[in-house]
Amino acid sequence: MKKVRCMPKPSSGTLFWILGSLILFIVAPVINSSHPRYAWLLTLVMMIIFSMSVGYAINGRLNGIFIDYRNRLSLSKLQALCWSMLILSALYTAALLRIEKEVTAPLEITLNTPLLTIMGISLASLAAAPAILNAKADNNVTAQAAQQVSQAINKPVEDIIPAGKIFSFSSAELASWLDLFRGEENTNAGSADLGKIQQFVITFILLAVYGMSLWQFFSQVMPDNKTTWLNALPNVSDGMSWLLGISHAGYLAYKAAPHGESPRSNQPAPPAPPVAGG
Repeated sequence: MKKVRCMPKPSSGTLFWILGSLILFIVAPVINSSHPRYAWLLTLVMMIIFSMSVGYAINGRLNGIFIDYRNRLSLSKLQALCWSMLILSALYTAALLRIEKEVTAPLEITLNTPLLTIMGISLASLAAAPAILNAKADNNVTAQAAQQVSQAINKPVEDIIPAGKIFSFSSAELASWLDLFRGEENTNAGSADLGKIQQFVITFILLAVYGMSLWQFFSQVMPDNKTTWLNALPNVSDGMSWLLGISHAGYLAYKAAPHGESPRSNQPAPPAPPVAGG
């Protein structure tokens, strides 16, 4: 019976970082309200530090918030959190700046439909990915499956926990950034996952483009009619949301497709190698 390693309880220092970053996140937009771009950037950084602190408190690692129930780094978690932090930090900063400048109806900030669609796609993918993996998991496990994964990713066999076609690690300490690009099943654990790679590239290109749009958005000078200042986040084109949607569809379809047959418990053990004569 394999034992799952338990992570230590969060220290008082970790809790300090969580509370400190949360407080700074709340007040960041008004700390530097005379420079909206830097106010937004500070808000975004505080959100990132808060997320890293929570991940460290839970899994003992700064990237722990991206680690899933199988103790592997999750691309669906990463992309959903990145989109959420980018958009929500901008929305929060714009709202507080409008309140601080006493703009009429400060919370009337428009997000166009394709931008909302992108948020919906990222969250739907976050929910669908573990459901697909659970459909491939069962109690039909073998020592051969653990050995197969161990050889493919060069990790100790005792730290591999196979479950049907997929596998987990015994501890979050074993999670690797390569999990974002490697296969999920016993049979493709050591192979590049093209579904993940294309989604990673497309997602972070779009994140970079929209991040630059937000930087320009917060550089605008307040007009005489203050109600139009920061009243609509930068628009996203229909093509941009379609591109992301197609990327996620390909990612989920590739995840759902079979990638070979794992060793089953009712299969005979491989024959023992011949013993050399003396």
